[in-house]
Amino acid sequence: MTFHDPTSRADLNQGKIKHIDFRIRANFEARILEVEADYQLDAPISGSFSLDTFKLDVQKARVNGRALTWEMGAHDESLGSRLTLNGLQNDSTFSLAFRTAPDATALQWTDPAQTAGGRHPFLFSQCQSIHARSVFPCQDTPSVRFTYTAEVEAPRGLTAVMAAEQLGGQGRGAAFVFKFKMPQPIPSYLFAIGIGNLEFRALGARTGIYAEPETIEAAAWEFAENEKRMIEAEKLLGPYLWGRYDLLVLPPSFPFGGMENPRLTFVTPTAIVGTRGQTNLITHELAHAWTGNLITNATWSDFWLNEGWTTYAEMRITEVLEGADFRDLVYVYHLNEILDAMKNRLGMDAPQTRLKRTDDGDDDSGSFSIPYYKGASFLIECEKAVGRERFDAFIHRYTEKYQFQSLTTEAFLDFFKAELPEVFEKVDVQDWVYGPGMPSSWKMPESKLFNDVQVVLNEYKQGKRPDKARVKDWLSDQVLCFLQGLPETISIEECNYFEDALDLARRNDAHCYSLFYRICIASGDEAIWPRVEAYAGRIGRMLYILPLFRAVAAAEWTRGRARGLMERIHDQHHPVTAGAMDRMLAAAGL
Repeated sequence: MTFHDPTSRADLNQGKIKHIDFRIRANFEARILEVEADYQLDAPISGSFSLDTFKLDVQKARVNGRALTWEMGAHDESLGSRLTLNGLQNDSTFSLAFRTAPDATALQWTDPAQTAGGRHPFLFSQCQSIHARSVFPCQDTPSVRFTYTAEVEAPRGLTAVMAAEQLGGQGRGAAFVFKFKMPQPIPSYLFAIGIGNLEFRALGARTGIYAEPETIEAAAWEFAENEKRMIEAEKLLGPYLWGRYDLLVLPPSFPFGGMENPRLTFVTPTAIVGTRGQTNLITHELAHAWTGNLITNATWSDFWLNEGWTTYAEMRITEVLEGADFRDLVYVYHLNEILDAMKNRLGMDAPQTRLKRTDDGDDDSGSFSIPYYKGASFLIECEKAVGRERFDAFIHRYTEKYQFQSLTTEAFLDFFKAELPEVFEKVDVQDWVYGPGMPSSWKMPESKLFNDVQVVLNEYKQGKRPDKARVKDWLSDQVLCFLQGLPETISIEECNYFEDALDLARRNDAHCYSLFYRICIASGDEAIWPRVEAYAGRIGRMLYILPLFRAVAAAEWTRGRARGLMERIHDQHHPVTAGAMDRMLAAAGL
């Protein structure tokens, strides 16, 4: 079934891309990729063919030995430009030569100073959700899947990696050409490339990690249990069909915690804390190998099919690996976050609170996690309705039937109802999926570890501050819950007290500091400003940096500094992050 994707300017009625052969040269000096690409379509077409692009410099178009003419449509800052190829004559292949722009939204070219080693530059991509069009002309919609091969030319001394199978390489003068193939069909947003001074460590038979030499040992220790995660994930979700599962540790400007690029998850260095305390992040990205990569939301309005299912799977695997108490703690913390966003920033009736989105989804109001945790909550209710044994059997049927396909919410619900009709008798599926807020029948789950934090918070509200001994054995997620539960403003003296009592420096957790700095800003702790500036320039993870900027924009004493801070650090961040910060400040009138 062909349908319109509002985030793509391609006409899917013309046909679909089936395979691409890339030849890519990384030009670090100009900060561009120089690319030649041969495209194969799923069927011959005649006339014109449209593709999504964003600031691409198309230089040549050919088919079967003859030149093609092309037209580049008007540029839109969100959707880019429609590239229309003309003159196809029952052709199923064509070739393009093009260059990316230095400010391609999917690419960050970091200076050596922004890396762990400080001696070599680093390039990495981030194509989700509609940024692949800034790397190559494509049908930039998750409903179109294609296979590819690639040859990547990088300067000698640097290593190129892709979310694909490695095929070796060969020298070419002052450069080295790395070869890859992706035999499984992927949507465009899962195309991924990285080039840097990298080393590799094997973690298990199917797992390994790439990182800069300065961080490889710490990274390998932090994620050493990934093979165990693979085994548990397969029990829940079925066979792993992507070959290997490796990680690439990126510079701290990477905008997400992790990106589930198939075969090679990209991961933030902020997850390397020396305690394995954030490895549930990898559990989440690994689960995407099934729910997101194997079965993909057909449009970004169906995003909950990717993230709600993956968060549910993460919780199930975490329960086995780290225990139900830890699972419940993380779940309740994030539920409190989305409930705060629903109640205090969006409104419980806001369209952003629906699982099936009807808005454009482009906001920085705290709605980002709603598809994750509202979606997981819905699936938990469905599991309860039929029991875990029957629900787990359904999961296996689901991942087997729809593997390497893209799915709408409505198609999923049709399959769900045919397989487990009792769910629809016991759960108000329509309210969960299409209704705003949380259904009135839903009840907040309990968490023993969260309740332990609440006891300390209640004592604090009655005038008793916790000492170090009381909280020294807390997990970092309990510290997050405590910071989350503090009053919006406290005294400056108490800001200093809690930083010491909670031992934030030793915990080395950028998430804790994101919450802590927001409290300090709201409380008027002007001495904290230099540290906030340093943090904002160093940490690129949007989950941490955007709420911090929201706090800076809201506090009277920092509001006038927000735009200047953003402009100073703009070039240190990935274009996705910089764009989100700019939009958020503009919405705040700054």
